[in-house]
Amino acid sequence: MRIALFTDTYLPTVNGVARTLGRLVAHAHDRGHEVGLISPRVSPDQAPGTVFHHQLPGIPLPMYPELQLARPLDRRGGDSLAAFQPHLVHVATESTVGWSGRVWARAHDVPLVSSFHTDFPAYLAGYGFGGLETAIWRVLQLFHCRSRITFCPSSATRTQLRFWGFTQDLRIWSRGVDTEVFSPEWRRQEIREEMAPGAEVVLLYVGRLAPEKRLGILMKAFRRVREALGSRVALVLVGDGPWKDHLRQMAPEGVHFTGYRTGDALSRAYAAGDIFAFPSDTETFGNVVTEAMASGLPVVAPRKGGVVDSVIPGKTGILAPPEDPRSFGDALLRLATRDQEREELARGARAFALRRSWVAILDGLLEDYRDALVEDGAGS
Repeated sequence: MRIALFTDTYLPTVNGVARTLGRLVAHAHDRGHEVGLISPRVSPDQAPGTVFHHQLPGIPLPMYPELQLARPLDRRGGDSLAAFQPHLVHVATESTVGWSGRVWARAHDVPLVSSFHTDFPAYLAGYGFGGLETAIWRVLQLFHCRSRITFCPSSATRTQLRFWGFTQDLRIWSRGVDTEVFSPEWRRQEIREEMAPGAEVVLLYVGRLAPEKRLGILMKAFRRVREALGSRVALVLVGDGPWKDHLRQMAPEGVHFTGYRTGDALSRAYAAGDIFAFPSDTETFGNVVTEAMASGLPVVAPRKGGVVDSVIPGKTGILAPPEDPRSFGDALLRLATRDQEREELARGARAFALRRSWVAILDGLLEDYRDALVEDGAGS
């Protein structure tokens, strides 16, 4: 197949969508397919595994400067696509680049599929725009309505899309995890001491430091744990974002900030924790949750969103009522004080992650691409 992938975020940008799409491109290339990539300008070089990579200039988004609002597809990009003659267009995101792909596919009568990665209505509510929820869902429905297949990362997200009137073929494109990159084998005592000096139990959060991640709930919950256990317990936040300074001001004693970590440093940071504390209820999947599980950490998370496909009570972690700092804190305290339960859930989390093969998941996506082409008898 020749696949044209339109996305508003791509490597080396640090987020789950960019990393997932990078894996998709690499896997398609390994399976003998050709990928043409259209994205904002993110790198001076062509992305590995692509036949061409057309990059569009853009400006950083005010609330999310790691992402760009790119210029729509230009003539040179259109010429590259025409020469490429894709069998299929996959629009992965709903901003300007994604809309360009939608328009181009319709104009050239090329089969279109799309993916839903981010719960933008919930994200914007974290910035005070909750009153726009219905309007935003209508725009998202319009964006995806012409897709032969819309991929979503979890069963919870598929249910949510159906509630908001998405009537097309909705299929789950789940996420895998590299269980060598993320593994208990990376655990080092010196890293624990560096991140949380003197702590016996290390609670860990990895992700963006932003309102939509509900980190205010985590701070309140940790205060409850700290009051019970004192300096025996610490909370480490790995990541960066617009709420960093605000969180530093509201953080109780025992909270440590590491900034972004990547590569081996990120692997070691995960493995240095004991419990993964993830308060976000806006996730469509939660890549960091399965990375933590692969690293041998049980998870405490809200009973809402895509994380419920991975956090299985009694097997991989504990689910707490969403937006309830007291219950979230009680769950953290329970695992912090019950060594045997924590260790059993850690083993269950690692076993769950070992079954999340990227190869199987991405092969399944390629089969779904073929299904989208059946109507035309296109592809190979």
